[in-house]
This record gives sequence, structure tokens and C-alpha cells, in this order.
Amino acid sequence: MLGTSIKKDFPIFSKGQPFAYLDTAATSQTPQVVLDAMDAYYTKFRANIHRGLYEVGEDASVAYDEARVKVARFIGAEPREVIFTAGATASSNMLVSMLEYSGMIKEGLPAKLSSGYTSAAHQNTKDDIPSVESSAGGQIVTTAMEHHASLIPLQELAKRCNIDLKHLPLAEDSVALDYSVVEKFITEKTKIVSVMLASNVTGISNDVARIAGAAHKVGALVICDATAAVGHMPVNVKKLGADFVYFSGHKMCGPTGIGVLWGRAEILEKLQPGVYGGGIVEEVTLARATYRGIPERFEAGTPNIAGAIGLGAAVDYLEKVGVENIREHSNTLTQKAIVSLEEVPGVRVIAEKDMTKNVGIVSFMVEGIHPHDIADILGKEGVAIRAGHHCAMPLVTDALGLSAVARASFYFYNTTEDIDALVRGIKKAQEVFKK
Repeated sequence: MLGTSIKKDFPIFSKGQPFAYLDTAATSQTPQVVLDAMDAYYTKFRANIHRGLYEVGEDASVAYDEARVKVARFIGAEPREVIFTAGATASSNMLVSMLEYSGMIKEGLPAKLSSGYTSAAHQNTKDDIPSVESSAGGQIVTTAMEHHASLIPLQELAKRCNIDLKHLPLAEDSVALDYSVVEKFITEKTKIVSVMLASNVTGISNDVARIAGAAHKVGALVICDATAAVGHMPVNVKKLGADFVYFSGHKMCGPTGIGVLWGRAEILEKLQPGVYGGGIVEEVTLARATYRGIPERFEAGTPNIAGAIGLGAAVDYLEKVGVENIREHSNTLTQKAIVSLEEVPGVRVIAEKDMTKNVGIVSFMVEGIHPHDIADILGKEGVAIRAGHHCAMPLVTDALGLSAVARASFYFYNTTEDIDALVRGIKKAQEVFKK
């Protein structure tokens, strides 16, 4: 069984005191093998990649390129479709820029894009790209549960291009999306559909393939934020049906500051870079630049080399443990947590209760106690949870009608004892607030 036996792989759990870490949905803990891989880069072959024609430079390049291969294998992709970024937020923002710079918003369909990569100080200036409104209107469709990292770039894009932004709602009295209205929201005017694979508030995994099917019928592009899911459930990007998928390394045992943007090769080949600089060019003159192929065209400047290597090591580690095993363990803990919390008077659970659809997240409210107070008292008891709107304010405040929620999130290093500590801490908070 995972849990206790796996804790030895994580240095933070050797602090010598009980520590129930239930905040993986914010960031996971890091196993020693990932730290060792990053340390090896800094101490044995610290050099920039794809530049130095000397041994340590070549070693760094090989390790970085191998990390891309590992990530591609892990998500069912081709290495050339994997772009390293600074994280999911960077991926989301960069992708919006790539689509906008390339005229994708104007045209709506990848096949209508120019295949040229030449840039003359941008190639497309703002004046060169008509808004979608000028081409018979247009809209972006997303959901009521998106993370701010996905939602806000789309909001800004919609404002810049004068596009309608619509949101698939939750079903009545449910944490699930209302799939009955998908076809009503996604129409011939829809250019982009963005849906997260799993909610970082309720834990529910969405039927991305179903939504993608409706989007592709009208020629819309599909973006999927898989940050809460990758490393917690098996994810194959090709089976999702999305055109772009992104996620962060730090929620799947990797380091912070590294993320992945995956895109279908046939679409990536038609896109302009989202960020400009060195390392992405074939030739530069004072007037223009020509760009490299994919994925190099999208990785301007010196990347987070150690971070990519660390992410590759995290993938190796997760594959060794087995993602299916991880999900089974998390599901067992999640189910126990829901049952245990619902047995405490005054506690309201706000989470997906079908374990085949939950990625290991249980949000909850305690009657008469603000979530921040719950988190504070639990923290003093050695139980780490998160409280707030979890960068999903429209979901928490609008769709669920709450000011904030407390959230416990589980991973394969958690144990049933962690849940017991969570329940004890909640009961202590209730005692404190009775006084």
C-alpha cells in the first residue's frame, strides 16, 4: 500500500513530528529523486543547452531533451508537440498570444492559417488582425469552474477582439457541468472552447472529449487545463480530443517554475511564437526573423533547464509508482474523508462524491466557522489544508454561492491517519468557537 511506505521518498516527511500535508492541490511535495536530478545538473553539468560544443553543455542538452521525451510518453504525445513553459499560467497566456499573433482568432480554423513563419517585427501587427466581429461575429466558450489562469487570459482576449465570452454553467444542485446545454452554447460562431479536465475546488473530472466533439463539429479549437489531473489520473492528450493541453510540474512531484503546453503538431506548425527572443530563430536580420520548427520555436531564451530535468525525474518516479495505483490510493482516501467529514455535525462537504470522477479533492464548510479560521487552527495542529476561493472565484462565489471554502487534497503519500488528524482538528476548531 502507498502512503506510509512511500513517505520515506519525501524528505519533508522526515521532520520528526506528525505532519498531515493535505494541500497537494496547491503544490505537491518533492521526492528525493527529483531533488537529486536537479542537483546533478547544477553540480555536474551546469551549462546552457543546444549551444555549447563541450562535454557539460552536451550533457545538459541531452538531459533536457530526454525530459521532453519522458513527458511526451507520460501524456501520450509526440516529443515535438511538448513545449516547456514556466507553468500552467505561463502556458495559458502564451497560448492565447500564439493564437492571436497567428490570426487564429480571426480565421477560427487551423487550415485557414498561413503556413509561413517569417516575422517582420511581429509579422502581424494589431492593425493587421481584424477582430472576430468583423468576420461575422464570434465567441469563446469556457466553463463556470475554470481557474483564473485559464479564465483571465480569455477574458482579456475577448475584450481585445470584441468577442463574446460565454460560460457553461453547473447543473442544478450539482458540482458537475450541465452537459445538456453544451450544444446550445457551442455554435457556428464559437472559435475557442476552453474546459479544465478536473476542478481544483470540487475534484470533479469533466467529460472533455464530449465537449471537444461538439466544438470540433463547428470548427472551434479546444483548450484543456489539465493541471489538477496530470499525475493524479491517467491522461492521454490524444484521447481527450483537445487541441491544446497544459499543466504545471509542481502539482505532480516536479519542481516549481516548470510547466508543459501540448498542442497538436499540425496546428503548432502553423502558429507564430507567443514569446520572442533568442533560441527560436533560424536567421535574423535588422528587418526580420525566420523561426525554427516545433517545439523550439516556442521556447525563447534560456529555459528552466533544471526544472525540466526535475520534471522528467518526477515522471520517471510517477511511472514507477504507477498512476493507476496513485489514483486508486487517492480515491480510497477521498472516499474515507467524505464519509468521515459528513459524520461530523455541522460539516458540509462540497465535492464530487463519485470516486470514478474525483481526482482527490474534498472541499468543505464548517457551520459558524470561517474557512480561514479552520485552516489556521488545523495548521497549528500539524494539518495543512487550504482555504479561500482557490483561484476559482466565479465557481466558489457565483456558482456555489460561498465566500470561501476549506479544501483538503490527497495524494499517494497521504494516509488514513492524515484524515483522522483532519477530523480531530475540525472538532477542536468547533470546540474553540463554542467558547
